[in-house]
Amino acid sequence: MATLESDALVLRAIRYGEADAVLSLYTRGAGRVSALAKGARRPRSRLGGRLQPAMGVRVNLHRGRGDMYTVRGAAVLDARAGLWVDGWRLQAASCLLEAVMRVSPEGEADEATWHLLGRALDALAASTTAPAVGAPARLHPLVLSAEVKLLVIAGLLPVLGTCVRCGAPPPLPAFSAAAGGALCAAWAPGGEPVDGSELAGFAALAAHPLARAADVLPPDTAPGVERLIGLLLREHLGVRLRSAAAP
Repeated sequence: MATLESDALVLRAIRYGEADAVLSLYTRGAGRVSALAKGARRPRSRLGGRLQPAMGVRVNLHRGRGDMYTVRGAAVLDARAGLWVDGWRLQAASCLLEAVMRVSPEGEADEATWHLLGRALDALAASTTAPAVGAPARLHPLVLSAEVKLLVIAGLLPVLGTCVRCGAPPPLPAFSAAAGGALCAAWAPGGEPVDGSELAGFAALAAHPLARAADVLPPDTAPGVERLIGLLLREHLGVRLRSAAAP
């Protein structure tokens, strides 16, 4: 038997049975956990409206003999209403929530991840920079910046300024997630072709705060940065984000 009372961010809510919901929560006290919200989908339920993705809540969770918690109570701390103003904000937030859900180990609290997720969602809710017409929300600079920072937290920041194999300076025409970074011409056959601007964009997102993401990432490099993120996630964590383009 275990009880957990903690601030939490709702990562995902999926339907279960006739009226229940299975939640993925990132709690400040225990990291990512799964929880069953019984009756949350009933019209008169007090839980349903308080446990929507991206909301900040104070939850009371109970775990019996199984692996999943049961939600005993929830109070809204931050509804992040700004995310519901535009469709692209919700789509971008969904991409970010999925990244945290797939990258963060279950049951391991991490203050850096907690603060990153909260700041990124707040920034998306308040952002004045909408995606270009026709551009997918997953390529928004704030989403890519947060995903790069998740890799940094996970210890997966690649070598970007010199060849990871021999230390040669640019130009660096290739990238190898398995090797851990950029490759010079001599080692390029062992990697994937990459443009120098994509390496620079990745490095800039890692080095600058979320608030500077739109300033340091040229729009035409966003797809390449997303591809590098995908290569690293697939190689080192075995993760492929459903919301992202295939690397």
